[in-house]
Amino acid sequence: MFDKDLVKSLVELANNSFTDFKAVSGITMCTADFYEGQARLDGAFCSYSEEDKMNYLKSEGVVNIEMESVVFGAMCHAAGISAGIICVTLLDRLKGDQVLLDKAQYDEFQKRPQQLAAKYIKTRLENKL
Repeated sequence: MFDKDLVKSLVELANNSFTDFKAVSGITMCTADFYEGQARLDGAFCSYSEEDKMNYLKSEGVVNIEMESVVFGAMCHAAGISAGIICVTLLDRLKGDQVLLDKAQYDEFQKRPQQLAAKYIKTRLENKL
């Protein structure tokens, strides 16, 4: 279980500190693989249609898909550590399965989670002093 107050703080900080992107909180679907588990149509095997994919992705209000957060959350929970995840969505899966960013865009996007985490840590440290 992720800390809802931490998540709320991260979203507020992001939206108050950065103007080049918008942070949202929502359901992150965690899967065991990159293709079938994420309802991609571009993998080696695909036993569903475009309509099946859309129904699946829309059914739970998913705003992000990734593969590591469940383990991270479980480990933090077991250790008694407050946690949240910060992800960057590289594409709108309702519009396609291929990442179409150029290298500069990709490099910029991958910096965003670190920038937000660093800003959060800095803010927390400044408030403690």
